Amino acid sequence: MSFNDDLIIDKVKDMDAEKASEVLLSIIVTANEPGRRTKAIEKLIHVQDNSHFQEIKSIYLNESHSDAKIMLIKLLSEGYQKEGTDFLKTQYMNEKDWNVRKKLIEALGTTDKLGSIEFLTYALGDSNIEVKKSAVISLEGVVDALEALIEVLQYRNEELQDILIKVIIKTGKKADIQKIIPFLSSDNLNIKKAIPVILGKIGDKEAVNPLIELLNDKNPIVRKNSIKALEKIIPSNRVSHIIKRLNDEDQDVRKTAISVLGNIGSKRSIQSLMELLKDKDEAIRTKTVKALDKILVHSQSFEQVYEVLQKRNLVARREAVKLLSSAGDDPDAMQILIRLLNSKDSRIRNLAYNAIIKVSDNKVDKLVLEGLNTKEWQIRKFCAKIIGAIRDENYIEPLFALISDEKSSVRKGAINALSKFEQPKNRQLIIERAKSYLTSSDWKVRREAVNLLTKIGTDESLEPLISCINDDDVYIKSRATNSLGKLENLRDLTPLTSLLNDSDPKIRIAAVRALGEIRDTKALNPLINALGDDNWDVRQEIEKALNQINPDWMTLL
Repeated sequence: MSFNDDLIIDKVKDMDAEKASEVLLSIIVTANEPGRRTKAIEKLIHVQDNSHFQEIKSIYLNESHSDAKIMLIKLLSEGYQKEGTDFLKTQYMNEKDWNVRKKLIEALGTTDKLGSIEFLTYALGDSNIEVKKSAVISLEGVVDALEALIEVLQYRNEELQDILIKVIIKTGKKADIQKIIPFLSSDNLNIKKAIPVILGKIGDKEAVNPLIELLNDKNPIVRKNSIKALEKIIPSNRVSHIIKRLNDEDQDVRKTAISVLGNIGSKRSIQSLMELLKDKDEAIRTKTVKALDKILVHSQSFEQVYEVLQKRNLVARREAVKLLSSAGDDPDAMQILIRLLNSKDSRIRNLAYNAIIKVSDNKVDKLVLEGLNTKEWQIRKFCAKIIGAIRDENYIEPLFALISDEKSSVRKGAINALSKFEQPKNRQLIIERAKSYLTSSDWKVRREAVNLLTKIGTDESLEPLISCINDDDVYIKSRATNSLGKLENLRDLTPLTSLLNDSDPKIRIAAVRALGEIRDTKALNPLINALGDDNWDVRQEIEKALNQINPDWMTLL
């Protein structure tokens, strides 16, 4: 824009409306640069002198630049609503620039929606998706345009689909549902697929019967969408129509039926859903467990689950165990879950363990405590594991009682559980108790005490193991030696270096590895002196340890 034009436009604010309009119109007509014309049009909008329609109309017809045209559309639609909007409708057909067409639709949809329904409906057929989208948005809430909006569904444009369906839903809620239902029998599959979705969101119960009829449609997507649409509107006495779809030939339809029955909370569907727990498709079983979980939580009756657990089908029994995770208020659930810890199937044992943890709600059930003393070793092991997961300090002593159990797996379970107690007070108590077991006459107890101290792995737990490196039990000696390698600040290496001369090569290797882990340079000379060991494996481990402590150890030779 020239300096003079800038100066003039700046002075327009001090003029009366008629004079200002004449000046600005003169600039618009004479200015060669689109930017000048656009700025003058913008100023003319603010003047609000609405007595120059013919001049503005003529300017629009001669304007070729998009930005200026868009500003003129704003001027005509806001300043000359009746004649301006009538004129703009005539310009749509000849406009090649989609940005201008889009602005035309937005302007008419804002200033004269009801008077422009026919025009906006026609614009739904625009070749440009952005223009089409603007037409859809402009028609939101216009009941008379509902059928036209639905017809656009037949083209299923991914960019437009979501906003189109949302607009149809909002508009459909204001209309008689009978305007939409006939489209359920449309010959166009895209429309037929979308209408159930729309009806479901509208939530009018008049749509129940037509949607139930579609549950037998030959297209699986139509059946699936109809099931989902019925979720919030189907009466409880008609749920059997959805239950029948559990045997649909299409897997997605079956999954949708399962999820909807779960969301509805239909007790009528429990038995049919139970049958699906043995389905070959894992995804079907997973959906079924989720659906049954929702239903059973509200029904508070798990008898049918217990029946499945007594049947021979292993797959169904596994899935049934998962359902007991929600049976916290059922008095029989814990007893059955404890019994399942002794199942021959490892999956069922682990699923029962997970269910007990969930049902326990961070409290040790008396049946779990009793399980520590049962004759079935699998139950003893898992009950120890459960206490370790819950970490109730009141049950540390019963866990220590299992350290002398006849089954090594039970002893290991107790050790793992005791190592889970991480609070300083509890940990110190456990370490002190384990230390007292190091002098036991029972080799099993001493071994497990060493294992527990090693498992805890703190300096306080590993230091007592120094007294074990001369134990008569080779396992204890080796385990203690290896454990000492975890101590970064072991003050006296003598207990370890003395083992470099042990008669058992396994003990010598354990001592070497421990010294390598500690990385104390005081171990260099003892290790170098031991390089003459007559066992090749020991010599190889010594070289590895020396490299760990000082890669240049050979300079010390």
